[in-house]
Amino acid sequence: MNQNQTRSRFGFIGFGLIGGSIARALRGQYPKSDIMAYNYYETKPHPKLEQAKQDGTLSSICNTLSALAVCDVIFLCAPVITNVAYLKKLAPYLKEDCILTDVGSVKKNIHDAIRELGLSRQFVGGHPMTGSEKTGYTNSDASFLKNAYYLLTPTKETLTEYTEWMKQFVHDVGSICMVLDAADHDRITAGISHVPHIISAALVNAVSVRDKDGRYAKLAAGGFRDITRISSSSPEMWQNICLSNRDGILEFLEEYITRLEEIKDKIADRDADALTDFFTTAKSYRDSIL
Repeated sequence: MNQNQTRSRFGFIGFGLIGGSIARALRGQYPKSDIMAYNYYETKPHPKLEQAKQDGTLSSICNTLSALAVCDVIFLCAPVITNVAYLKKLAPYLKEDCILTDVGSVKKNIHDAIRELGLSRQFVGGHPMTGSEKTGYTNSDASFLKNAYYLLTPTKETLTEYTEWMKQFVHDVGSICMVLDAADHDRITAGISHVPHIISAALVNAVSVRDKDGRYAKLAAGGFRDITRISSSSPEMWQNICLSNRDGILEFLEEYITRLEEIKDKIADRDADALTDFFTTAKSYRDSIL
């Protein structure tokens, strides 16, 4: 038995690309585990969950949050605002020794809610930095977690043994663990994840406004496709992220807009040396990223 298999009953609220990938990884690493997911439809079958049960990823589907009371670990895998909304409903049913974690790319709002609900002791925030522009359980795969950074943001009150369990879980599924303060997490992800998605969407929208006859779309290739691939991600998810990490995103957007204004001026002034420096600096830093 895996050395981390002191916990064997896992629950999921939200079961899309990331939730499904984690569940598949759990099934692979801890094959005898009881893995269940909450059906938010409650009164009718959920096709994605039925598929996951049929292919063996899920052991069971529950139609009430109270059914998750048996879980040793619960993963919140819905959009970030939805995760926070579920906390109040879920709190009465949590076992005292249940580890509560999430997969959201924004941490301040859920940490605030956890503190207000008195759940800081058992919460270990999580953020697997992986995924795809495709969505849904159908596109999930345990391999998404392999060699990806999986960030953890425990609270100051989180029991050390809970953080250690999560660290071991991250290692077991093949990810690289890094522990961060929640505020640092949100500042960093604003720059390397959230604003890039906004830039990508803004570029797509700018092109679409000009594309009256379809020639832009027809000729789009190479760099445009590479930089805009992420614009195919879930609009609901990115709306949630923008509203939840508002301050971090606005701060970084100001920085980015300043850089755009600078390069705009360099081009207008035909400043050849400054343009070379601009692209050289970017190339040097980009090339240093593994």
